[in-house]
Amino acid sequence: MKLTANRWAQWLVYGDHYSLQLEDDGLLLESRHHRQYIPFSAWDGQLRVSRGLLWGTISLTGYTEEGDPLPFEVFGLPWDHAQQAGQTIYRHYQAYIARYQKRLAMIRPSLLAELDALVNAPGYARVTQLRTAQQTVLNKLEGEGIPVSFLANLDESLATTLAPVLQADSSWLKARNQQWQAAMLNQWQTWFDQVESSPLNAGQREAVLTDESHTLVVAGPGSGKTSVLVARAAYLIESGQAKPEQLLLLAFGRDAATELKTRIKTKTGHEVNVTTFHGFARQQLAEHQGQAPIISPLASDETAKSAWLTQTLAEHWQQSSTRKAWDKLHQQHALPLDDNAELSACAHENRLHTWIWSRLSRVIQANTTKRALTDRLASFDEQSALKNELAVIWPLYQAYKQALKAEQAVDFDGLIVKATKLFQQRKFVTPIQFVMVDEYQDISPARLAMLEALCHGKTDSETQSPRASLYAVGDDWQAIYRFAGADVSLTTEFAQRFGDSEICWLTTCYRYPSTLGSVAQQFIGQNPKQLSKQLDYARDKASTKTPKSIKVITDDKLEKTLASLEKKHAKAEHAVSVMLIGRTHAIRPDALESWQNAYPSLALRYTTAHASKGQEAHYVFILGMDDGVFPAKPRSLSLDEALLGKNEEPVEHAEERRLFYVALTRAQKQVWLVHQKGHASSFVEELKGYL
Repeated sequence: MKLTANRWAQWLVYGDHYSLQLEDDGLLLESRHHRQYIPFSAWDGQLRVSRGLLWGTISLTGYTEEGDPLPFEVFGLPWDHAQQAGQTIYRHYQAYIARYQKRLAMIRPSLLAELDALVNAPGYARVTQLRTAQQTVLNKLEGEGIPVSFLANLDESLATTLAPVLQADSSWLKARNQQWQAAMLNQWQTWFDQVESSPLNAGQREAVLTDESHTLVVAGPGSGKTSVLVARAAYLIESGQAKPEQLLLLAFGRDAATELKTRIKTKTGHEVNVTTFHGFARQQLAEHQGQAPIISPLASDETAKSAWLTQTLAEHWQQSSTRKAWDKLHQQHALPLDDNAELSACAHENRLHTWIWSRLSRVIQANTTKRALTDRLASFDEQSALKNELAVIWPLYQAYKQALKAEQAVDFDGLIVKATKLFQQRKFVTPIQFVMVDEYQDISPARLAMLEALCHGKTDSETQSPRASLYAVGDDWQAIYRFAGADVSLTTEFAQRFGDSEICWLTTCYRYPSTLGSVAQQFIGQNPKQLSKQLDYARDKASTKTPKSIKVITDDKLEKTLASLEKKHAKAEHAVSVMLIGRTHAIRPDALESWQNAYPSLALRYTTAHASKGQEAHYVFILGMDDGVFPAKPRSLSLDEALLGKNEEPVEHAEERRLFYVALTRAQKQVWLVHQKGHASSFVEELKGYL
């Protein structure tokens, strides 16, 4: 059926539609300049025939794929024919609807089954599962020729029911997971009460039950992050969601790995693979390449490193071009040597070795070409001096690589690189489905690349689901290892990096009271690039006493304060722990041993601020809080710092602030900030404003 305006009407309507033709599955509209096809699947069946002075008009509304309305009108039609055409079109449309309703009825059970499977999944439902269900439903509809936009016309109730899946509605998925978690919290309540020495709190329980493809658990100081890692591993095994061999827990140090492994074995009776990043890389290379890589003495033996560098420097300095580059640095006072020192006699100098290894290590980590490194340096104002440093380090790097090749060995950075390539090749199937990382804030780009290669080996499904989930536990406020290659933005930008992600918060601190915590939080919260969080303090609920937790003293009052503590705890059954923390080893008091003898009620120990991470004591003294000491005095930009990239954090001393926060939050009761009279650092002055 085709209905067209006469020539006079066509001339009057000019550019508007003047012809309508009924096709098998839609309507074809024509104007003088173009044709417009409206499939029945993009029309709601509503059609209006109106009468004018001379002719009739048919009005209808089509819809885009996005559901946006597109109104159409066909003018200049004979009135009586227009009425009949409207009735014919409507009957034809109804027949079309009936045909597709019959098709939809055949697949309706399977569509609802996809939704039911997601709703009733036995565990936490991930975004990838929602997208898989979405794609399956879309494929089934497409197989029957039913566009999503047409579904409501065929079965409005079904379209409403399936909307969360069709739209991949993240808010619906969150609500579904909250209902599931509520059920699990009730079902496993006794278990959560008993899995650790103290019942897990609400935040810890939620973190244990969260199982997105990428989960970040932000854990404040003393908030029980280790308990969460242990409980999650135990829960996955005991709930039947994972077998022990499907779990991998990674820590940055052997002691932390051993503690986690022991606690999980105690809770579950099962051996779980808990190791360091390097240990895991070595395991996998040994398993899948037939033998364990040999670790070069240059990576593991300080004596061997020193001997190799001494010999290599002596050899390089015999080459005129290389010697000239070194002499240039020496003349510019860029080397840690005395001005009148003869370079040839300094090949064994420890200070020079330290200077070299700090830069050489960063070049080794970069694992790239000299041209690429030079390009990185071009953005710095100090690029000339930095390129001078690179000029002497690059030959050492080449010699280092040659030494490893001759030994058929690797260093620790090479272990990570080789393991990453192994996972990227995906030539084997790994049983690992759950990867958990402790102290994630210390992650480096190279280690994260290994994790991504392990976790993100794609399946054959259209949704490209990760083969293993990543569960990261850490605290960006305690990220203190930028000098070693760590990148705090990998934590603060976790959600942006991994679209399918969830962030949980452990905000109840069990270590210290709010009188300490509120001051520490005000101090660390000055950096807007860090994750914002508000901690609460369990000790405030247990005691109404809130003594002053942070005090500032001069160093001549230190021994007197220790004597006062000794007197206070002289009758204590056990010695109270006292941690003395300094920015570097150089701050360690010479009188430490004599103090220990003089104050037997105090268990004294000294540690650096970096080494204090993960420790705690009843009382803490932060020594050397002097101007230029803590925070450390900024140095001129060096090659190793430049290769880390520009620090884009908007506050001064961002890393030093986090380091001070770590030191400050080691105390359970009180902290003393100790400085020389008249030389208090900017951190001390700032804290005074919060006290």
